[in-house]
Amino acid sequence: MRLLALVLLAALLLPGVTSAQRARGRTALILHDGVSLRQSPSTSSPSLAVLYEEQQVVVLGKKGTWRKICIWASTIGWVPSADVVFRKPWTTTSTYHAPVIHEQIHASGPHPLSIAAQTTSPTPLYHGPALVRTLAAGTAVHVAAWKQDKSGTVWYRIGSLWARGTTVRFTFPDEGAVRRNGVAVWTAASGKGMWLTLGTIGQAAPSAIVAACHADGISHLYLETAISPLGFHGRKVVGPLIDAAHHAHITVIAWVYPYLYDVAADVGLTRRVVTYRTVAGNGFDGVAADIERNVTLPSVRAYSQLVRAAVGPRYLLVGVTWPPQSFPTFPFAEMSHDYTLLAPMDYWHQTTTHYGLDYGHMRYGYAYGYRYAQDSIATMRADGVRVPIAPIGQTFDNYARLGIGPRAPSASEINGFLQGSKAGGAVGTSFFQWMTASAGEWRAIRAFHF
Repeated sequence: MRLLALVLLAALLLPGVTSAQRARGRTALILHDGVSLRQSPSTSSPSLAVLYEEQQVVVLGKKGTWRKICIWASTIGWVPSADVVFRKPWTTTSTYHAPVIHEQIHASGPHPLSIAAQTTSPTPLYHGPALVRTLAAGTAVHVAAWKQDKSGTVWYRIGSLWARGTTVRFTFPDEGAVRRNGVAVWTAASGKGMWLTLGTIGQAAPSAIVAACHADGISHLYLETAISPLGFHGRKVVGPLIDAAHHAHITVIAWVYPYLYDVAADVGLTRRVVTYRTVAGNGFDGVAADIERNVTLPSVRAYSQLVRAAVGPRYLLVGVTWPPQSFPTFPFAEMSHDYTLLAPMDYWHQTTTHYGLDYGHMRYGYAYGYRYAQDSIATMRADGVRVPIAPIGQTFDNYARLGIGPRAPSASEINGFLQGSKAGGAVGTSFFQWMTASAGEWRAIRAFHF
């Protein structure tokens, strides 16, 4: 089976096309949404992926009414000539709106727990509404249960009394040093990674994605999986790609987006993702918790340490954060207590002009990407982050429909970001996201070696 898989991967890569021939190809754009990339020039041929308006492709040849193209810097297929246009990218408007929460916060628990903890400041202990006594800061305690009241406050039981979770921090091993089977847990998310949305996951052949990973040096994938308002909405889609990736020894990490309004519900949602298994018995290799809403110390601490307590010290947890350049008060040090590594969303291309918001009207380019990555890592370290860092780079146009447009970072910026991340001590990088990456961005990612 292993040999057969390698043969199939090779067949999906660049049959009969060398790197030099790809470089001589002409960059073009897909004219409209929903264009199927076929394995051969026929509408009855299997579809490798579904392409979208303005998606960049490299045209390698023509046969009748079909164009032979390359996507993802590695994957060859065919599309109708009428669906391809040779012109510059055009300006569109983003129509994305995050799902809105309509649910109310619900009381939850008590849930049994057994974990050592420490108070971070004076901590009142209650029996019902009555204050019984107050523990001094730095007191070692044992937490036997947790609950959430209807206001959303998390409480921990210490002996027979209850303390608000705000001042109780669980005691875990040093996250960056935890090993599994003799290997540091964070290595599963080192090297180069890519983020995939459900549209890409559901509309592309898993074998084509896995083949592209091998060709481009992608070691791990982040799959859109769950979000507070939608629940585990990726359950029916992610399985085939998990199976294909595991067969090819590619790490698969669930992308979970907790809104942190109802912490107990978010903890339960994350646990359902962790225990998910495909028909073949495969599960996720880890969870990336996207912490960007309701970012308060109590909500971040409660969600993060309750998830860590549920999965144990050897499970891969990636903490996705804001970049310090955009959110300098983000609780970076707090998150390093509970996550195997941190991944700041370093989306630096934040204007519609040629100049960025940072560094004294500095022009976008290699130096900008390099400096942004280094500054992000250095600032997080100065803020007390002690676990490995793996920044998330930008391969999308923040202002365009579906994120595909002319204001995305250039290949030079991507190269600068990769170089800056590595020079700054990052253990890897990933990019958001797979579908929107331009032909030049893909080539830059493929060429870089961590």
